Amino acid sequence: MTKAVNTFKSTSINEKDSLFISGVQKEYDLDGINDIKDDLFLIYIYRLPEYQTHGFKLGYAKCKLGKQFWDSIKRRIDAQIYELALHEGILNDRYEKYGYDREVLFWGIAIDVKDEEFKDHPIHDAILDKLPGVVDKNQEWFSGTDITFEDLADVFLDYRSQEADKIPCIYTPRKEQRECVDVLKEYFKKNPEGNRFLLNCKMRFGKCYTAYKYAEETKKKRVLILTFVPAVEDSWRQDLKHIEEQYDYFTDSDIAKRDFSLDDAPEKPYVLFLSLQNYLGKDSKSKGVKEKILKLENKVFDLLILDEYHFGAWNDRTQETLEELDLEYQKKLKAQTSDNIINTLRIIPLQTICLSGTPFKAIDRGEFSDNNSFTYSYFDEQKNKYPNAEKLDFSIVNPEYEHFPDMKIFGYNMANLFEGILDDLSSEVKIFKKKFFSLNAFFKTEKDSDSTKECKFVYEEHVKKWIDVIQGKTTFPYEFPYRNEKMLHNNKHTLWLMPTINSCIALSKLLKEDSYFKKYEIINLSAPEVGAGYKALKYLKRRIKASEQRGALGTIAITVNKLTLGVTVKEWSSVFVLKDLTSPEQYFQSIFRVQTPYVENGKIIKKQSYVYDFNIDRASALLLHYAEKTSESYTKLEVANLIIRYLPIYLNGDMTQPIAEEVFYELASFGYNSKPLSDKVKDISKTTRGLDEQTIADMLNDPECSAVIKNIFAHTKFSKPTSITTPPDSEEGSYSVETRKGRRIGQEKGLNDYKIYLLIDDENVQEEFDKNVKLLADTNCPVEYDEKQRKYFYNGVLKGYESGVNIPIKKLQCGKNDGEKFVDEIRKALGDDIVYNTITKAKILDIVHKHLNNEANIPEEYRKKMYKKWYRDSFRGAVQSILKPKIKPDSCGSVEDTHNVLKHILSKVFQFLYISVYRETRFKDVFANADPYVFHSAVGIKKEEFEILNRYNVFQERVLDSYIHEFFVNESLGKNLLSGEEINKNYRNSFNWFGYGIVKFE
Repeated sequence: MTKAVNTFKSTSINEKDSLFISGVQKEYDLDGINDIKDDLFLIYIYRLPEYQTHGFKLGYAKCKLGKQFWDSIKRRIDAQIYELALHEGILNDRYEKYGYDREVLFWGIAIDVKDEEFKDHPIHDAILDKLPGVVDKNQEWFSGTDITFEDLADVFLDYRSQEADKIPCIYTPRKEQRECVDVLKEYFKKNPEGNRFLLNCKMRFGKCYTAYKYAEETKKKRVLILTFVPAVEDSWRQDLKHIEEQYDYFTDSDIAKRDFSLDDAPEKPYVLFLSLQNYLGKDSKSKGVKEKILKLENKVFDLLILDEYHFGAWNDRTQETLEELDLEYQKKLKAQTSDNIINTLRIIPLQTICLSGTPFKAIDRGEFSDNNSFTYSYFDEQKNKYPNAEKLDFSIVNPEYEHFPDMKIFGYNMANLFEGILDDLSSEVKIFKKKFFSLNAFFKTEKDSDSTKECKFVYEEHVKKWIDVIQGKTTFPYEFPYRNEKMLHNNKHTLWLMPTINSCIALSKLLKEDSYFKKYEIINLSAPEVGAGYKALKYLKRRIKASEQRGALGTIAITVNKLTLGVTVKEWSSVFVLKDLTSPEQYFQSIFRVQTPYVENGKIIKKQSYVYDFNIDRASALLLHYAEKTSESYTKLEVANLIIRYLPIYLNGDMTQPIAEEVFYELASFGYNSKPLSDKVKDISKTTRGLDEQTIADMLNDPECSAVIKNIFAHTKFSKPTSITTPPDSEEGSYSVETRKGRRIGQEKGLNDYKIYLLIDDENVQEEFDKNVKLLADTNCPVEYDEKQRKYFYNGVLKGYESGVNIPIKKLQCGKNDGEKFVDEIRKALGDDIVYNTITKAKILDIVHKHLNNEANIPEEYRKKMYKKWYRDSFRGAVQSILKPKIKPDSCGSVEDTHNVLKHILSKVFQFLYISVYRETRFKDVFANADPYVFHSAVGIKKEEFEILNRYNVFQERVLDSYIHEFFVNESLGKNLLSGEEINKNYRNSFNWFGYGIVKFE
């Protein structure tokens, strides 16, 4: 049995502590009693008499009202288990080696009555700042050649003195915060009781402060804050210092006290902060929790604030388990609404404010509308920061917003980097209905499948190669985060998001073994000793300080999702996304951690924040989703412009030019199922602009342009038109017997079942659909099928059933008649001569969408989800059909002729690049610099004939520029990766460029 620890006072200990309280200097004896307040924190310093070179420990003890100071300190030290911060492996004999004696050298009262948060962590930070050479042994131990305990005590006393002299730092609201407070006032003036309002504002907006400001200005005396994430308590406590009203601040520990009660008519206003994890988690049935709920029962609160509301609003399809929160609590949250929570706690809120930077699910469910929400996005912030940005002038910066870092996203496609294992590492994201390279599969460990195995990556050699890749040790002609100096300066302190705790352990190990990355402080936040919430944040900050003192290159914090929600780490300036984040909520909560301002002594330390995403297709889809959800008043083209202007995406580390909006949409649309380059070039929906019937009619009615089209069409052999649907890859079983059988069964059943879905509420349609598909497939799948055959059969059932359910409804064309009638409304608004073309498309569709978004304009029988989709489609289709210009019967050519001609020219241009010596990087340079005779021979038209065609500005040059870049990158890869004369010959002569061998995207 372990002997008891012997804690004793040093003969030189200060027996008294002098404290300035309420304008009076008072002395307190170490053996005296706490008569200051309910809970008091004491600082102590002790050493090991038998092993003094181990240094000094500075910790804190809680002393309750009426308890002795020394007794509280002694009890705290006696109860500590791992206080020696020893290395793993020698813990068992720590007492025998280091002794049982603890000599207390110094003590002090850590707070005055004004500041409940004066604990030991700011003292540790101050020590690390002021005493060079101090080594922090990760358990509050400090040592150094010339360091004495008096040095540590002096830092504490100086810090306490500074804190006592501090006055509240009162903020003046920024214009958007002022606007938000005014909107809140106006809303609750019209809706005084029992109503809810949403602050849909980006991370770092200052939602806590704004809510407090509203409470202050409207004289709310009883404010209850309920949070889904307990780590945010410190933020709420600190923000009270930024308003003039003096609120008492209570927490869950206060309400647990036996003599604590809430006054129905308090003389002084108060804020009560409670973590819902205590009330909905594993302790929710305990006697203590029930007693606390009784204290809340029937209590009227002037204002209820639901913080991090998006977390509670997640559902089964989007929620990713947070490693630092109780699992039972998270499970219960999936079924919670704000009404459920209010009923559980039995409280009566007069007004409710919900706070979230990503409330997408709540908005989709219709909980909030423009009438009861205030939206402020990252794009709004950037517009405020750069007042001339609309003119593409970023030289003028509003100083009030200068400290908010600009964000840049650097996208890499792992499908290009690791083509050899592509087929094994794909995953389907249901919300986008696309396949992407799976980072979760790439970083999977053996322990994930078998708990008896070690935390070693299944694809460890590929992961090691990836570690080399990001350092630039590769033949890829890209720029990588730890090679490019312009990127490297932003990578001193980074956050890396991993799929599992096991993968965090495995990656930490490999980074520590790497000759370059071992120069960084590798911090595995998912390790059990780190703790959760504020404890984990404190641990991280201590490691960052320690790394700076040791002269490390920086820190790499590895986590699944710990410290990615509601916390502030100003040092983080870059984040690596190495997991399949498909929830828009969690993706943006995570990446916006690095946009926290970092200012010291008036100097802006962090001007930019970087996101390195190794699944740029998926990231683009999420970006589009975020921009559309936070900018609903914009058209899609305006949304794309917002992204490329304020959240620019750079592919493969190329920092010279962000992608254009058209390329962004292509990334967001295609994902893993992208096409070979040759097919993309001929996809004129992406490579040309304005090819509506009006433009084509103008081209065909132009004698010169018509002659060029006619000449090319007459002298070129065109294949018959093929289906616009890209044939599925036969290797994936799309043409297999099992798939065809499943599709036939699924479609037959879907045709019979479609009426089931017409009366189901919107939110239940998908759940019912998935259940029926699974039942159908399970019931009909032949027992003799192996795993691969079952997969093909199930996929066939899914596709067939989906088709069968939708076909009858689609055929109804239920919105066609209404759409045709609505054309009169459009003509009234835009003129009788309005036609549907590229220029007018946005205006027409805006009118149509505003009409269709008002559910009252949809016949009642078509308002359920299945009908509504096809009603809207057929409505839009009817409008477009009537307003599209008609080509004159006597025109020289047709739409099909023109499309084929343009496809032909584009394919010939890229073939010309293949066979020529020209290495132009821009589409227009190909025609400006190429030899006219060589060009004519290769492309089939003269350069001046091309200019005639381009008189109508038909080519999307920025898209084609990106394809040219891709063309040369892939060609370079082909030369490097392919060997042998015959292979090279086939590769260069392949018309279906890069459709095989390098990037397999069929």
